[in-house]
Amino acid sequence: MNETGFETNIKLMTMRKYLDMSFINTIMCQYHYDWYNKLNAVVMFPAIVGSCFLTILNSSSIEENILKYFNISINGLNTIIMTLSTQYKLNDRLNLYKNSQMKFNKLCHKIESIINNSQDITEKMVDDIITEYDNIVNDNNYGYISSYKKQIIMKYGKTKILPNSLALENDTINIQGTGDIVIKNIV
Repeated sequence: MNETGFETNIKLMTMRKYLDMSFINTIMCQYHYDWYNKLNAVVMFPAIVGSCFLTILNSSSIEENILKYFNISINGLNTIIMTLSTQYKLNDRLNLYKNSQMKFNKLCHKIESIINNSQDITEKMVDDIITEYDNIVNDNNYGYISSYKKQIIMKYGKTKILPNSLALENDTINIQGTGDIVIKNIV
């Protein structure tokens, strides 16, 4: 194989590696978006029900002292719920994972397009893909939940190149042919 054929092969392999890693990150972001969306709905449900209940009570003819205690209790509960939602940045996480999922998906399509025209791959294209991938990864301040990492490793660990965030985890988990998971001791 000549020098240019070898270089093209290396560039193509790099593109396929980043395609796999972007694909895995797309799935991880979708899993996390779904998780935080459900969590947000569960957390916000009592606040919505409490506000509705409070509206009904305030329009009824209940004694003022009793109504005062209901108002204080329900408003306190709503405040706690809103504070927890803000403290754990549920909306920020929802937005981050949804945006990251869309960006990784677009990156997958971009890489697939480049791979389909494999004769035209330049070093600049490879560098641009790596930079774009790194930028999306660096935007994620929250990381990934361990249980989702393990699911993805079990499903794709033998068939896809894993992103660094999962490859390290994969080094600590030995996936045996029987499907058993053995955690290795890391010292």
